[in-house]
Amino acid sequence: MRWMGIVLGLLLLCFFMLLLIPEKETVQPITPRQSTKYWTMNEGFRIAYTKISASTSLQEKKPIVFLHGGPGGYVHSSIITALGELSSLGHDIYLYDQRGSGLSDRLENYSDVSFEKHLLDLQEILQQKIKTDRVILIGQSFGCAIISHYSVRHPKQIEKIIFSSPGTFKPHRKIDGAYVSVDSLFPSPDSLQFKTPYDFNKDVDNMALKPKAVVASMGALLLNKKLIPDAQMDRMLNTLASQFTKGMVCDPANVLPEEGGGGLYAYIATNSDDYPEIRSKTKDVNAPVLVLQGQCEYHSFGAAYEYVALFPNARYKMIENAGHEIWWEQQNAYLNQIRQFLQE
Repeated sequence: MRWMGIVLGLLLLCFFMLLLIPEKETVQPITPRQSTKYWTMNEGFRIAYTKISASTSLQEKKPIVFLHGGPGGYVHSSIITALGELSSLGHDIYLYDQRGSGLSDRLENYSDVSFEKHLLDLQEILQQKIKTDRVILIGQSFGCAIISHYSVRHPKQIEKIIFSSPGTFKPHRKIDGAYVSVDSLFPSPDSLQFKTPYDFNKDVDNMALKPKAVVASMGALLLNKKLIPDAQMDRMLNTLASQFTKGMVCDPANVLPEEGGGGLYAYIATNSDDYPEIRSKTKDVNAPVLVLQGQCEYHSFGAAYEYVALFPNARYKMIENAGHEIWWEQQNAYLNQIRQFLQE
């Protein structure tokens, strides 16, 4: 029995030594841009944002607010450039890094980030920072989850919605208490000829098993403490992101460089949060809705089409030869669809 204790002691020693080894910095951390500004939120932390002012003011138009993917993602400079072209339509455009990620502050406690707090942040931004009564919301990937839940709480504040590359609607759908695949409810039409190049979850699962991630998750969930510093955690996510971006495109040659804005604690906290069931309430959101999906999207057609089925004034458009980050490969087609939708 003594040798078992020695082996266990050696294993624990190796485990804690791994924790002390600094995470390799494979991606330079994100730094403020010339356009970066900050809102000081009511809780005292800062949210980073970029504002692109309307280039014409012939008539007052509602602002556009972009919500990035993740959770734990950030505003990539490429989407600032792409959406900036819409300013000629007369809209002010805001793109902000969600709490705990990008250029926004990292918060002291693990529980300072949750899905509910993302919803409250959006409300505070619209009512107190931008001060608008109605808004056009564009969500990318996880940003679509925030928008869908926000819209059922505040349907009268929504002018229009664009769901770009949405993930599975949260929470996962149940029928008679059992989970059901949305692909069985909304099978992909053969005419769309989707390509599925990438298994995103495989890379994420591999990261979750790293010793630092395991210890950090345990400390966060059990003690509400960040046992591993944010900088170390974010390096892990940025390294992972530099690998999984190959699955964001049809052609790997079109992958854009990772910009180092990942927030891993924000990713863990938001993914572990409970999402309330809202499907029965989406019928009250009468604003026009556009759902965009790339031909090489790693989320299924069914995942995206559920948004069309749930919102009464929604339509779907697939963009050929584009992946999850549609504008990386088909910026003109992406903007043309949005521009047409906004001008209707």
